[in-house]
Amino acid sequence: MNCPVCGSDSLKKGAALGPGAVYTCASCAVRFISPQPSDRELRAIYGEGYYRSWGLSGTEKNAGVKAMKTATFELRLDLISRYKTSGNILDVGCATGYFMEAAEKRGFSPYGVEISGYSSAVARARFGAGKVHAGVLEDCPFGEGFFDAIAMSDLLEHVRDPLRTLSAARRLLKEDGVLMIMTPDTDSLTSRIMGSRWTHYKPEHLFYFNRSSLSLLAKTSGFEAVRFEAAKKSMNLEYLRTQFAAYPHWLLSPAASLAAGLVPRGLRSRNFGLTMGEMTAILRPARRPSRPDRAEPGSKG
Repeated sequence: MNCPVCGSDSLKKGAALGPGAVYTCASCAVRFISPQPSDRELRAIYGEGYYRSWGLSGTEKNAGVKAMKTATFELRLDLISRYKTSGNILDVGCATGYFMEAAEKRGFSPYGVEISGYSSAVARARFGAGKVHAGVLEDCPFGEGFFDAIAMSDLLEHVRDPLRTLSAARRLLKEDGVLMIMTPDTDSLTSRIMGSRWTHYKPEHLFYFNRSSLSLLAKTSGFEAVRFEAAKKSMNLEYLRTQFAAYPHWLLSPAASLAAGLVPRGLRSRNFGLTMGEMTAILRPARRPSRPDRAEPGSKG
């Protein structure tokens, strides 16, 4: 077995995860699950229940979750807006379209890609079938160089082939465009403290990066990394309790339940900023080397 990013065969087996395990490449530091879950297993994970458990049904009763998610997406859009403030923007893994709504309010023309039939249908009902592709980035119908910005929030860790995904993004992005990625960071404090019990270790998370391995992946796919920073998210106690109920953790699940139970109901849904072991990265298309002028036959220059 070789590293899917750099090809090295120097791999270290780590935490068990389902029927597989997390391997770390000694050469580039990327981590990945092997064997990966089957398509059938992933479809079962990404069913309607997956999105409903996170409050992404698109109904009014989830207005609090929508406000919380939108606050997080505003942070991502603040970062993107340092480089692009308008134009066509693509949200890869758009779920039911909260990021798209926030981007549209800022003056962008939003598009989405979503593999879940359930979530893509919700987003299509809001933005139109031509704006949301039900599938993956690699088979989307949007034209080459169509986008000024592409966003991948909580996406890259889910894909089977990150190099193929970023290469597809490179084709779709304008030469002066930007790609924003938010993904778990294996060098984060939570990763170092929790070790094999890191909360980001999930069967549907197939790849894990740090700044070095993501920079290498970017370079291999035609990008250059221009900015990294820790990713802050908007959270509340009620949401954390729901999250740790869906993904049990020996310490954090009872702690979140206890905290939510002690806090008055009106405060459980009050949002606050929290860094949860993730990073954001801004990538730009790498500059192609210019071709030297050909010297005329017989000239010295």
